[in-house]
Amino acid sequence: MFLNHQIEVLRTSVGMTFNQTYELDLPKTGKLSSLVLYLRSTQNAQPFLTAVRWRLIDYVTKVEVIGDGAQVIKSLSGAQLAAAGYYDEGIEPPNMWRHYSNSPHRQWFVVNFGRWLADELYGLDLARFNQVTLKITNDATSTEFTTDIDIDVLGVWNREPSALYRGYLREEEWKFWAPAAAETEYNDLPTGMPIRRILLQGLPAVDTADAKNNSSMHRLMSDIELTSRTGQVRWYKGSLEQLGHLSVMFLKHQPMSMTHIDRTDEYGYEVGVGYVTNGVVSEGSQTATPSATGSVGSGDIQDSSQEVRNRTADQPLQGLWRGHGYMHCLPLFMSRRPDMSDLLDPEIEKTVKLDILCASGTTVAGTSRNARNAIILSRLVR
Repeated sequence: MFLNHQIEVLRTSVGMTFNQTYELDLPKTGKLSSLVLYLRSTQNAQPFLTAVRWRLIDYVTKVEVIGDGAQVIKSLSGAQLAAAGYYDEGIEPPNMWRHYSNSPHRQWFVVNFGRWLADELYGLDLARFNQVTLKITNDATSTEFTTDIDIDVLGVWNREPSALYRGYLREEEWKFWAPAAAETEYNDLPTGMPIRRILLQGLPAVDTADAKNNSSMHRLMSDIELTSRTGQVRWYKGSLEQLGHLSVMFLKHQPMSMTHIDRTDEYGYEVGVGYVTNGVVSEGSQTATPSATGSVGSGDIQDSSQEVRNRTADQPLQGLWRGHGYMHCLPLFMSRRPDMSDLLDPEIEKTVKLDILCASGTTVAGTSRNARNAIILSRLVR
């Protein structure tokens, strides 16, 4: 499938216990380009009619790749990892985001140690460490799913024994904070490793009563300023909303997701696109004789939490959504040259500052989740 690469199944259908961490020690040698993870489980009857978190990915709290027990190689939530893979590959994996009685849930992740799947120049030489361990943590329970979460782990290897990688990409949630209305979060980006990409994630507050967002991701980062050389050089000055629209044009691809959901009337449901510009909803009946009234969804309302209206029992909705901000993440900076000669090096550009303002009047509290902002850094380890 890939030139000079092979795909190997490292584990298949291993069970991850609810609310636990699954660990896998990777082979001690080899040139590893990527890992591909396939997670699946079957929901328990109808647990998601009103639940805020209704997809399997919502219960993947962390995916880590750790070297020698302590050195971070990857450390991201499930949503952040999905966003990193999306911005690497430019396409969403073939997930099944669906909720209907006893439906299986299926989620794919790509964990790239280079710039993309089967990168020939950058990747992880496992011989750099005594042991590299994959860790996947979930907080699901038997209330949501009937079976343990099954996991397949696939390795994508560079099979050229003489291949010398130029380094690997370390990616992690470098910082998170609870935003406060009309307050600025000031950040000096770390030195020591050049930055390949900066992702910003803005998660609005959510209420349990209706599972809708209390604000938009845009208001959580209404003014962003990225500068270097202690403010002498400006890289970006604008809002997250402007950045989102620009990202579609710069990257030449647009986040899209598909949903299939049965939901209580007037409840929202997360679609994975932070800002929806277009949405199409249709009935996806599971009954032999569909109701004449039908269900209605509310596409094109901009918010990532869409709403079900006039629900008919046993008649779920199918939706297709596009916009910007996959998993509420947007790239503020991204190396675009094939040889990564345009990396942002804070060691050279001292000091690189990233200041983020939350708009005045923004609702940042919720009964299910308070608002949360994060900075995700992808840095080159040579």
